[in-house]
Amino acid sequence: MEEQTWTFGRGTEVLQITRAEAEGGYLLGVSGDGSARSYFFAELSRLQLFQADFEKFLLGTGWLFKSFSPDRRGGRDRRHFSRLMSDRRRWWTDGLTAESATPQPDGERDQRERRPRRAKRQQ
Repeated sequence: MEEQTWTFGRGTEVLQITRAEAEGGYLLGVSGDGSARSYFFAELSRLQLFQADFEKFLLGTGWLFKSFSPDRRGGRDRRHFSRLMSDRRRWWTDGLTAESATPQPDGERDQRERRPRRAKRQQ
């Protein structure tokens, strides 16, 4: 495991949480304006639980998440590219036309399809 660092800020204060593999377990380091502290965990799952609780505490007391290192994103930043289609959120409607256009025998129709037709006949 390579060393990972989470950086939080509150006003002018900066706090870094560092996770690294150590002999026989894992080490979580916390450094900021005060003295640095480190915590040893034999299991990664225990470290993750402690870190999640600690981060929740930080966010609840006014700290803001600033950055994570190393940046593992690959490729170029897509925010500077123009889109081929103007509406990027319409992907979910693409398959609906093909499904509704497929004819189904009356015996295989969904119950939800039949209910509105019965309601219309009773009116």
